[in-house]
Amino acid sequence: MVKSADRVLDMLEALGCVTRPLALFEIAQELSIPKSSALALLRTLVARGYVLRDEHDRYALAQPFGREEGDWLGGMPRQVAAVARPVIDLLVERTRETVNLGAMVGGFMIRRLVQVPSPQEIRYEPAGEDCPAYYTAMGRVLLAHAAPETLDLCLALPRARLTPRTETDPQRIRALLARARAEGFAEIEGEFAEEGSGVAAAVFDRTERAVAALNLATLTARYERHRADFIAAVTEAADTITTRLGGKPGLRRS
Repeated sequence: MVKSADRVLDMLEALGCVTRPLALFEIAQELSIPKSSALALLRTLVARGYVLRDEHDRYALAQPFGREEGDWLGGMPRQVAAVARPVIDLLVERTRETVNLGAMVGGFMIRRLVQVPSPQEIRYEPAGEDCPAYYTAMGRVLLAHAAPETLDLCLALPRARLTPRTETDPQRIRALLARARAEGFAEIEGEFAEEGSGVAAAVFDRTERAVAALNLATLTARYERHRADFIAAVTEAADTITTRLGGKPGLRRS
């Protein structure tokens, strides 16, 4: 690949997946490049009308780019979101629970691409901010299909407890990831929020790369009652999205 073109596309994708303008240092950090390089690329994109700089020296995609799910600008994250949206709507209709689609971004964080809330009055809607992968169902199922060196880097970072049930021990996390890889789904119960639980399954592209994760989030009491049905629904929906991306449904890796 051409390095400079690759960086431009990375920058457009990064800006296309956020909900607020980003400062120069945030963009450089997200892409793991020097601020001088990021600034040079941003100046080019601003001059060509793809990016706008506001009065606070923050950057965002110029309208109409990035305004709707499925815009051409945004690469794989937006493509997955566009393909997944009708499947997500059917999954919400089937389960009556909140459904999320997320992807891994820099720093081993999970970024939500789509959320469709439960139609029920009492429901669980996880916060929309980026969060560490190790204590979310989406993060765990994506880490389960990551390269060993990627997992080593992730587990070398500091880990904090959100609730008394948050698992932070690296060996136990590795065991949970091995189980998720074998079973095709990852679960959390009370680790991200004390009364919240959920299940996630990976979405694969045609190269067999896990590019996103589909997650059902609900109250722990409801999850325990309907666990088997929820797991089946999420894994089937993830397979449907994978198929629509040209991937192989039901992919497992040892």
